Amino acid sequence: MNDEYSEIPCPRCGAYTRIDRIFCLRCRHRVIPLTPYDIVVDDFIYPSDRDGIESIKDLEPLPQLVKHFFIEKKLNLLRSQLVRESIKVKSLSSLDSIIRKCGIMLGLKVLPESFIISSDIPQAFTFGTDEEPMLVISSSMLEIMDEEELEAVIAHELGHVKSGHLVYHTLAELLVQGASFSFSLMGLNMITEPIRLLLLAWHRDSEISADRASILVTNDLDVIKSMFSKLIKQSERGFERVEILNSISELFKTHPTYLNRIKKLEEFYNSVEFKNARKKIEKRIMLLRAISPICRFCGAKKPLLSVFCPSCGRSQI
Repeated sequence: MNDEYSEIPCPRCGAYTRIDRIFCLRCRHRVIPLTPYDIVVDDFIYPSDRDGIESIKDLEPLPQLVKHFFIEKKLNLLRSQLVRESIKVKSLSSLDSIIRKCGIMLGLKVLPESFIISSDIPQAFTFGTDEEPMLVISSSMLEIMDEEELEAVIAHELGHVKSGHLVYHTLAELLVQGASFSFSLMGLNMITEPIRLLLLAWHRDSEISADRASILVTNDLDVIKSMFSKLIKQSERGFERVEILNSISELFKTHPTYLNRIKKLEEFYNSVEFKNARKKIEKRIMLLRAISPICRFCGAKKPLLSVFCPSCGRSQI
């Protein structure tokens, strides 16, 4: 095997994986450490999202109780259901390659376990925990999106994983669905409408952060607009209908309107913050060739993240 594609053991499960794949094929965790060139949440997070998360943390122990009672205990059940009723995304398939590429560019610590469900409704969503995220994509989403648009969809979902949104999303969505009886049984019936609105407002802000992750990966605003346009058409609504949605109706939704999302994306796309984050991504991609325990020129051992070989002095990029 070419030295450039040496295999190393996964620090979590021990399975050997080619270093250029970054994530273990068995457990999906990183086999290559994160570097200063990898994207961090602060590179793209929407400020209101950051503030909202801090406010939600003040609700403890509610988020942790929701994680324990509503997520951890049902995660295996939901996964079993997905295994029975959906198709698991195969390692090294074309879809897995897109997921892996997005995960590398966003500096994830673990890739989500991913499934395809049969549905006429184009949708994609993530759920679970930061340690065990799951990604679900509908068959119709795969049908209507081209490869670049699908990359934008997946990068958005992985933006949620990167930002640590999953548990808090579950809490917000449970309140939207009216889980007051369950909360009462848990002794948490102090949930009030202001807290519900706080969570919904934060949920909408978190979507802006995920959109920012998407544009960082695609680096093409037109791709994002095209993706949104297809979703709008599939929901039998045009931009004219979306435009008349006002701030009052948006108060009770977990997602902001598409036009609002595009406006926020344009602002980010034209910002210095975006340009700096893209530079990090481009450097990280360039450095991928340097990540090896063996010099690709002289074959001598070298530190995994060293750009220059200590034996021959040659640059690995």
